[in-house]
Amino acid sequence: MSYLPPAVPLSALRRIAAGVVLGVALSVAAAARSLPGDAQFAEGAEFSYPYVKAGKQTLRLAAGARIYNERNLIVMPAAVPLKANVLFKTDINGDISRVWILTDEETKAYQDK
Repeated sequence: MSYLPPAVPLSALRRIAAGVVLGVALSVAAAARSLPGDAQFAEGAEFSYPYVKAGKQTLRLAAGARIYNERNLIVMPAAVPLKANVLFKTDINGDISRVWILTDEETKAYQDK
């Protein structure tokens, strides 16, 4: 004689499914990155370590500058594309301290501003 587990009520399965959907939605919302409102936008910024040509300006990357890729991961300067749409912040010396490489959707949002 084999043992069969008791049937799980349908309402319990619905609660489990709702919990999974909520968990996925929360993780997607947490993955969306927030970009600084006071950063400068540069379309087609050119990277040539340790310099970044943003528009008519040629700026230097600060020591310890952080570069965030489209997935919000910190990358080394050698892993940065030669040309990209970016947001950047400068430090007190005028060197670039933070760079965010933008996705196509983020670029469109900053172009419309």
